[in-house]
Amino acid sequence: MRDKMSALIVVLHLSLMIVPIFWSSGCRQRIEPESQSPTLKLTLALQPSPTSGLIAIADERGFFKNRGVEVKIGLYPSGLDSLKAVMRGEAQLATVADIAFAGKMFEDPSLRIIASIGATVGNQVVARRDRSIQQPSDLKGKRIGYSPGTSSHYFLHAFLLTNHVSRNEITTVAIPPEKQVESVVTGEVDAVSAFDVYAFDIERRLGKNALSWDSQNNLDYQWLLAARENATRSPEAIKRFLGALVMAEAFILKNGDEAKAIISRKWDIDPGYVSHSWHQTRLFVSFNRSIITSLRNYVRWEIQRKGKTEDPPDVLNYLHTAALKEIDPRLVTIFR
Repeated sequence: MRDKMSALIVVLHLSLMIVPIFWSSGCRQRIEPESQSPTLKLTLALQPSPTSGLIAIADERGFFKNRGVEVKIGLYPSGLDSLKAVMRGEAQLATVADIAFAGKMFEDPSLRIIASIGATVGNQVVARRDRSIQQPSDLKGKRIGYSPGTSSHYFLHAFLLTNHVSRNEITTVAIPPEKQVESVVTGEVDAVSAFDVYAFDIERRLGKNALSWDSQNNLDYQWLLAARENATRSPEAIKRFLGALVMAEAFILKNGDEAKAIISRKWDIDPGYVSHSWHQTRLFVSFNRSIITSLRNYVRWEIQRKGKTEDPPDVLNYLHTAALKEIDPRLVTIFR
C-alpha cells in the first residue's frame, strides 16, 4: 500500500508539473535602469550553479547597483544549506529548490517564496561499473548515497519507484551534498543520487567506469528565491533585487554566450559543465501556478516518508507574490 501511495504521488507530480516559460522579450515589462538613493542592502545565501545564473549576471553586469541595491552573497553547497542560513538569520534571501523548501515548511511557518528564478533537469544516479552495475536493477544489494531533504533525496525515491527497486533492497547512505562526488569516486558507496553539477564531475573523474541515469524523468524542479516573513515587511530592497534579475533575464536572451562565460567565471564552474547544462536549464523570473502543484506533491511525500499525522500546511500561506507583482504583474500567474 505504501509503495502504491508513493507511486501515485510521483505520477501525480509527473502529470501535473508544467512550468510555463515565456522566452519572448515582448512578454516582459521593460525595467528601466535607475539609481535610487540611498542604496539598500541585502544578504543572499546561494548554491553556485547555473540555476543561480540570473544572480551572477545581475551582479557582474552591475544591474544590482543600477537598481540601488547592494547584495552580499554567501556561497553554500546546496539550496537546503542556503535556506538553513536564512532560518538561522545569517542571510535575508536564499536560492533553494522547491523540494528542499517543501521539507522546511513544517519546521518554519515564517518561510516565504518570493519568486521562481529558474528551472532545471539533470539530477543523475551515477554508479560505478566495477561494482557489477550495468542497469538499474543491479542496484539491488548496493550502497547508494543521497543527500537528505534535497532534490537528491526525492529523485532517488522517484528513480527507485520507476525502476521497480524497493527501498528495502538497497542500503541508503546519507551524505552531505559537498561529499557526493568523493563518496562514489573513493568507493564509499556503489552509486549516488547526485545534483547535476556533481554528477558531471563524477563522470569526468571516473571516466568509463561511470554509468549514469537521469533520475528526474525530464521533470523540472524549480529554483526559488526564498525569505522569512520579516524580510517581506520592508519590501523595497527585494523589489529592487527582482528588478535587477528581470534585467539579467533580458541580457541572457540577447547575449547567451557571454552569459555562459559570466556564470562560469562568477561561480568558478567548469565552462564545459555550464555548456553541458545550458540546454536543460531555463533562467526566468516568474511566479507560476506550477509552484503550488510541486509544493503540494513534495509536502505529501514529506508527510509519507516521515510518518507525520498532522494536516499538511497550506502552501498558499508560504507565497509572497506582492513584490514581483509590483515589478510586472504579468510575471505572476497565481490568482488567489
